[in-house]
This record gives sequence, structure tokens and C-alpha cells, in this order.
Amino acid sequence: MERFLNSDNGVMRALSKIFDIGWLSIIYVVFCIPVVTIGAATTSLYYVSAKVLRRNRSYVWREFWSCFKTNFKPATILWLLYAALYGLLWFNLNMVGITDKSSQYGGYLAGAYIAIAVLAFIVMTYVFPLLSRYDMKPMKILRFSLYMSFRHFLHTLALLVILVAAGLGVFVGFTGAMPVFLVFVPGTAGFLYTFPMEHILKKYLPEKEERKFDENGVEILEWYEE
Repeated sequence: MERFLNSDNGVMRALSKIFDIGWLSIIYVVFCIPVVTIGAATTSLYYVSAKVLRRNRSYVWREFWSCFKTNFKPATILWLLYAALYGLLWFNLNMVGITDKSSQYGGYLAGAYIAIAVLAFIVMTYVFPLLSRYDMKPMKILRFSLYMSFRHFLHTLALLVILVAAGLGVFVGFTGAMPVFLVFVPGTAGFLYTFPMEHILKKYLPEKEERKFDENGVEILEWYEE
């Protein structure tokens, strides 16, 4: 029994991970309720997924709150820009449907609006993870995200698959078929998201001017370098 309850036991580690995923999901959903905070909450979701869930550093709430406070302003600006863009596209699509329903020109316009919406969504797959890692202005984040989304296209496809699967999980949860999904979908998606995303971000680590070593001669690495 003592061996089973040992924190180093594989079963206990798995249970601890499941608990952290559920706890992170609950925090994320609560912080998304005001709507305007979705950007900051999503930035924190990725940060905690990479640091706590993936690399077992620190604690879920501590890191979530710290990242949320630090990135609230730029994340909110980016989120509101996206909300405004999609609101405008939705309005324009509806206007096209009303005024140019049978027009070929209207069909081209609708296709263009949908293409813009898809491109913006693809770019957004990188926006909040990048913000959680780098101290950059919102417009620079958008430019960098646009570059990375096409430079690492296969990784981008993997990220999109994870997001689509997460969306289906949330849909199933809201329809009442399996409401338990809502407790685990955000955290699970965030954890899975770190695998392709961290593989990309490691390629853009700044070169160290000075390496640090501990008393045993082992190089000291930042958590995201492991």
C-alpha cells in the first residue's frame, strides 16, 4: 500500500497528471467566462501546459495566474483584434447573402471572406503560444505567427487537428452526451498542443551568450530548453 501511494509510483504520477489537466481545464473555462479575457486565458493555458503538464515544473494555479497577469494587456489586444475581424467578416457575409444572393460577384466575395477567416484562424494557432513565450508587441506576434504557420506547415496541420478535435469534444460536452468532456478537453488539448508547438519553438531559442553550470558541472537549462 505504501508503495502504491508513493508519489514516484507510475500510477500516482498518472493520477496527478489527470488531476492537473482537469484543474487547468476548470480554471481556463472560468477565466474565459468574461469573454474579453479569452486571449489572456488561452495564453496562460498554453504556458501551464508546456511548463507544468509537460515538464512538471511548479503548480497549475501559480503559473496560470502569473502568466495571466503578465500577458493580460497584449493578449487582450490580440483577442479583441480577432473578435473585431471575425465580427466584420460575419457581418459582410450576411450582407452578401442578403444583397448578392444569386450574383456571381457575391459568390466571389463570400469565398474571399471565408478564405480570410480560415487564414486568420491558421495564424491564430501560433499567436497565443508565442505570446506566452516571447516578449513581443502584438503586431510583431502576428507577423511572426504568419511566417511560422507556413514555414512549419505540417506542424500547423497537426495543431489544427488538435483544435478541431477539441472543438468536437466541447460540442459533445455541451450537447449533454458526455458533459465530463468539458472538464478535461481544454487541459488535454493544451497538453497535446505542446508536442508540435514546442518542437517548433525550440528552433527559435536565442543563442546564449553565457552558459551556466551547477556544482557538478551539469549545464543549467531553462525549463523550455529541456
